[in-house]
Amino acid sequence: MAYDDSVTVSFRLSFNKEEDKEILRFFSSETMRICYGDKSKFIKSALIRAVQGIERNENDNRLICEMNTQRTVIQETMTGEADRVINAIKLIVKDEMERIIGLQVSKEKQEAPKMTEPIEKGSMEAASCFGEVPESSCEDVSEDVMAFLADL
Repeated sequence: MAYDDSVTVSFRLSFNKEEDKEILRFFSSETMRICYGDKSKFIKSALIRAVQGIERNENDNRLICEMNTQRTVIQETMTGEADRVINAIKLIVKDEMERIIGLQVSKEKQEAPKMTEPIEKGSMEAASCFGEVPESSCEDVSEDVMAFLADL
């Protein structure tokens, strides 16, 4: 008879199943009596271990789901930050390229008038040709040098 603070749970063992026969042999053995005392204590301890194992698995699964969610959020955040940094670098490079191009254009504009200035005719000297000995030099040029220049 069950009291208000307890309940009786019953189950059947079928002699047609090997697992059930093995359970009955264990209940009848001295090992079970020494370790657990009676069938009721053994069944309670076996069930509590199974229930705790199931709860532990549920907690582990919950933690795994939470870690996967956190990993996904971190990956999305890192991807967003990486894209933001890459876009910022692209803008910096673009601005620098425009600045360099602007400097080159302004430098070319400054150099262009210098190259197009007219050259005074009087300041232009006749350039000596290669292989000719300048007349203005008073140095004696050796015959070897003159032969070399003539061969050219």
